[in-house]
Amino acid sequence: MKEIGSEYWIERIEGKEFNGSQIPSWLNIGNANEYLLSGRTAIDLVLKDILYNKKVCTVYFPSYCCQSMLQPFIDNDIHIEIYNVYNTNNGLKFDIDVDQKCDIFFAMNYFGYSDGRMDYYIEKFKSREVIIIEDITHSLLSSNSYNNNSDYRVASLRKWFPVISGGLAAKADGSFNIKVSKNTLDEMITVRKNAMLDKARYINGDTTVKKEDFLQKYSVANKMLNENYSLYKIDDDSLQILNEINIPKMVKVRRKNAQIIHDFINKTNEIKPMFPILSEDDCPIFIPVLLDKNIRNHLREHLIKHKIYYPIHWPKPEIVKHDPTCISIYDIELSLICDQRYDVYNIKDSVNEIKRFFKEFSYGK
Repeated sequence: MKEIGSEYWIERIEGKEFNGSQIPSWLNIGNANEYLLSGRTAIDLVLKDILYNKKVCTVYFPSYCCQSMLQPFIDNDIHIEIYNVYNTNNGLKFDIDVDQKCDIFFAMNYFGYSDGRMDYYIEKFKSREVIIIEDITHSLLSSNSYNNNSDYRVASLRKWFPVISGGLAAKADGSFNIKVSKNTLDEMITVRKNAMLDKARYINGDTTVKKEDFLQKYSVANKMLNENYSLYKIDDDSLQILNEINIPKMVKVRRKNAQIIHDFINKTNEIKPMFPILSEDDCPIFIPVLLDKNIRNHLREHLIKHKIYYPIHWPKPEIVKHDPTCISIYDIELSLICDQRYDVYNIKDSVNEIKRFFKEFSYGK
């Protein structure tokens, strides 16, 4: 079976000169758009832009998130109030107090599904003149990628595409007050690019490439990004890659793969979908499912033995670990892969391996 999942890889890149006019039109989603090193770089730019002429003390933020999304708020000394995101038999729910006192409401469109959006709450907070930051990473390729009422939109492009770096910050009205550096984080770019090229050789059967070596390079690059991310621009190679992507084809492949997985989930009782319905407007980044923690962990171990690497979407951030009011879905979520690297046969193979696991698990009982 072909290895499924884990980090993206890239083939050899032919160097080209790029300028702003060559940004693909589908990435222009605001009056002003900046193309940055990462998603957290995008959030940081937005916060610095807000703080340029306004005092901001508190953000109202979802409990289901990544530490990297929280870090720019911590680094800019903004207090974080958490609202609970949890799952019921009817799907994902938001325990949001629309009267919560805050300066910023941070909205998240989960996994690219229509039922994972926060449009109602965006409009409620907008009516109170609260600043709206909408994270559209997961909904970037869905038909309705953002809400017209959001003041800022941010996204991590590295979650979707085989790019070395990539974050997007868009401002609905006016231009950014803060200037982005003309430089990127060169050392991180070099390490991550080498990792991605090495993985391509590995995937293509080069036995001289050691898997642990390129995984270590990915780890080093991520550490560099954690330590230094503010105001860097995207690298030129990644701009070239983005400019050459066939978005309609990519969306078509992802939706076809997602439908295969949904058809499987609908026929099994062992796995519960976070989002039961895949609408015609949705382009999922993953298919999130929920299952008992121990079973999930055993399933992951089984799949890894067969070269299938399904991620747990986010590790639990520190602020959530210490908040007893948060009902956690971190311990029961697993993200099934539907991305454009794989055809329907790869996806069916991975689904069949899940079926095999549950058949053996049931027999073992």
